[in-house]
Amino acid sequence: MSPLKPIDDRRISEMRNLGPACEADLHAAGISTAQELIDIGVETAFIKLLHGRIARGLSTHGCNAAYLYALYGAIHDCDWREVPEAKKVEFKKWTAEIRATGIFG
Repeated sequence: MSPLKPIDDRRISEMRNLGPACEADLHAAGISTAQELIDIGVETAFIKLLHGRIARGLSTHGCNAAYLYALYGAIHDCDWREVPEAKKVEFKKWTAEIRATGIFG
């Protein structure tokens, strides 16, 4: 039997790459801890972040793949500039598809 991994109860802003503004957007979408962010993953967190910005009356126009790099880095404890190139390409394509829907800006 393997030992249980401890729950990461850090605040979002205590994670690598993320600060108070991102934390506020995620809180507005119901994500309050590092563990919650880790559990839902990058893409779901990004969509929730966009909804959080809308709930706070903020624009989603500037939300792009760089947010995904930051979320990925936070979850994987790496600098956003160290996200693997294949992931960056995937994230850029995915955010372009989201923007094309017109739902978020």
